[in-house]
Amino acid sequence: MHPYAFSFGSIIGGAIAIALVALLWRWALMRRIIADPVQRNVAAVAAAWVTASTLAGFGMADGGPYAWHAWGVYLVPAVIVGALAAYGGLKERTRAVDE
Repeated sequence: MHPYAFSFGSIIGGAIAIALVALLWRWALMRRIIADPVQRNVAAVAAAWVTASTLAGFGMADGGPYAWHAWGVYLVPAVIVGALAAYGGLKERTRAVDE
């Protein structure tokens, strides 16, 4: 197996996980406490990164100590999803100003 295959799969799978958990965070909490769409979306992705990395650290431990490298595994997908979420929030903000 090519060494980049795992990395690419981790990025795709991590991005899906981060996006789904970020949607949950945004729906459950962020839209109630943060009014600005850009800040709300980025905060939801940051909370999703913390949540997914924490859970993955326990899952990757395999009976051993906590796997701290899980935070790094989910960092790149979190940055990608965060950039897309910030862009979506910026579009939402400009749409609200236009109306």
